[in-house]
Formats: sequence, structure tokens, C-alpha cells
Amino acid sequence: MGEKNESEIFREDEVLAILKKYLKEEGWKVKEQIKIDKGRIDIGAIKEGEILLIEAKGEDKGGYNSAEMNFQMGLGLLMSRMKDKDAKYGLAFPLTGDFIKVLQKYSGSFAFERLGIYLIPIERDGNCRMISPHGVIESLKDLTAVTGENEEGGFGRD
Repeated sequence: MGEKNESEIFREDEVLAILKKYLKEEGWKVKEQIKIDKGRIDIGAIKEGEILLIEAKGEDKGGYNSAEMNFQMGLGLLMSRMKDKDAKYGLAFPLTGDFIKVLQKYSGSFAFERLGIYLIPIERDGNCRMISPHGVIESLKDLTAVTGENEEGGFGRD
């Protein structure tokens, strides 16, 4: 129950492709699979001396339970790689119904602000944005008000 068929799955490689395109369009110089102390991080970007390190997660067949595990694993990996006090850190994920349900658990949480973690929701149509750590609580209210995909493939609201 809750499993998706292959065509519905918004995989990590698709999230990464959209994210790289977005960052480049925003003027960031992007590198993949950056080696850092005790591991790797999916995306490293630099712009005007500012460093941005991003862990990306995607969907698999497991539905909500899998999305929850992937999101939490992404946060854990990101936190374990936070070694540069001057860098900014972000978690990119597909903006799908299952991930939106996961985000509902964080509604009202100040953890992202305290930890300085950007959220980067990615839509299959190529839309994405960076939500600053200080804007996460307000943005989660908007994201978790989403009810599901509409006919155009975007998201409708109550």
C-alpha cells in the first residue's frame, strides 16, 4: 500500500538535474559530488565568494514511509557534513504529496532556523526556490496547505 508506479516516481537524479539548472541560472558555479571531511555532498555551489552545500533526496517506490525516511536521512547526512562555519547548507527534495505530508511534521519547528538549513523544494516542471532558514516556519505553513496535484501538474490549495 502507498507504493508508486515507476512513471510517478520523482527520483533524486531528476531533483539534482533541476537543481543544477536552477543554480546555474541564478549565477552559481556548480559542482557535483563534492568530497568533504568524512564523506561527500551532492552539490557544491559558489557565487561571489558564498559557498552553498546541498544534499538532495528523491522518491522511490515506498510512498510516504520512504519519503519520510529519505527526508530524515538527508537531514542527518547534511548535519554530519556541516564542517564549514561560513558555508550555507541546504536540503533539496521533490515537492510531492508524500514529501508535503513529511513536511507537516515540521510545521512550527524552529530547527531549520537554529541549524541554518535552507529548504529547496523542487517541482517536476522545473520550478524550485531556496527557502532561507529564517523563512522556513512561514513557508512550511504555505507548503503544507497544499492538497495535491491539479490538472496542470502543479499544486492546488484549499
